[in-house]
Amino acid sequence: MKIKITTIALSVLLSGVSLAQENERTRLAERGISKKETIVKLGVIRRGLARKGEVNRPKRIQKPEISDDLQAQINGVKDLQKALQTEINEKVNELGKDATREDIKLTVESFKENNQDRIKEIKAAQASIQEELEANRPEKPVRPELNDELKAKVGALQTKRNEMHHANKALHENLKEASKEDRKEMITAFKEENKEKHQEIKTQAQEVKGEIRSLVETEVTRTSDL
Repeated sequence: MKIKITTIALSVLLSGVSLAQENERTRLAERGISKKETIVKLGVIRRGLARKGEVNRPKRIQKPEISDDLQAQINGVKDLQKALQTEINEKVNELGKDATREDIKLTVESFKENNQDRIKEIKAAQASIQEELEANRPEKPVRPELNDELKAKVGALQTKRNEMHHANKALHENLKEASKEDRKEMITAFKEENKEKHQEIKTQAQEVKGEIRSLVETEVTRTSDL
């Protein structure tokens, strides 16, 4: 089965911090530093890595260029739409405060019937504008494929995450019928039983995350574009 980066691979890209930032986060947590202080310190690290050129900041895909002529067409369509809306509002307001929903509906439908040519003109102009925008849209970067080894790692990691998810779901179901004391014991036992599995998943996720980043994040390719 073909694994797409858009579905499974990107799920292992956790917070977007580098390995150095992740290590620093763990070190700060062990020292008991607050979340706010951690964010500040990680920000300093990011800026330091950026100055050293160790952070790859991909460029966003450029939007289609809009010529003066196309912009004039867009503005023209907006003016036509605004004029139609103004006229519809005037027709509805003429009905007075006692108008029923049915009265308003009939008035709007009548207006649309009497202004079909103008509505068609707007739709045709919108289609023409969209067509020109699509023609000028820059090509998206080629989506890189994961090699077989990385696909296997991603698949194995996803399997372990699914197992942990089902285990958590089963625990929550069992907790519903348990007493307060039993719930506390069950949660403690669950954490102890799955401590190694959780750490293994975390470690593998960091490894796979780094490999995927090195593959998919270039100057013209962002993970969010894939």
